[in-house]
Amino acid sequence: MLETLRNAWKIKEIRNKILFTVFIVLIFRIGSVIPVPYIDVAALKSATESGTTNEFFSYLSILTGGGLEYGAIFAMSVTPYINSSIIVQLLCVAIPALERLSKEGEEGQKKLAQITRYTTVALALIQGTAYFFYLKNSNYLSVSGGAVIFAAFVIILAFTAGSALVMWLGEQIDVKGIGNGISIILFAGIVANMPTLFTHLVNYFIDACKYP
Repeated sequence: MLETLRNAWKIKEIRNKILFTVFIVLIFRIGSVIPVPYIDVAALKSATESGTTNEFFSYLSILTGGGLEYGAIFAMSVTPYINSSIIVQLLCVAIPALERLSKEGEEGQKKLAQITRYTTVALALIQGTAYFFYLKNSNYLSVSGGAVIFAAFVIILAFTAGSALVMWLGEQIDVKGIGNGISIILFAGIVANMPTLFTHLVNYFIDACKYP
């Protein structure tokens, strides 16, 4: 395997694709730790680390590479795109017009991809709104009173734009990089959380040994 990678690196075109993919993943990781304004990041991260957040939130945090813990721009990562892809595929079976598009070859696939993008933005808007209300009800906002209305607009818009940007980054990997862009970004997010998960696992093991 190492020999294969070494030979691939010697080919300029493949090397450029690899470097481009790494660059996109780096951008994704940076966006996953840049917090959205008006979120009390310290309180949110403290709650996540102490385990006071619900299990579903922790699960989503793993998929987003820890973005939810920071209230980051890329907090929702690729989840809106994955959900929209599944929805569009299911609708292709239920709606004859979409089924015809899926059978029209490359041109039909382009139209379905465009529909998937629009659906992604719509889902990101819905998920961003839901996430905002979770933050608000859990007192993870740094503002109160009338300022919450403006904060809601900024936070929801930032989450939606972040999801759209992640989708675009994944598509850039498809075109100029190596592999499936969305899958690589999802994998990068999970791998980024591995050290934290391993630390938690070791702590649980140590605690178990203390109380046989």
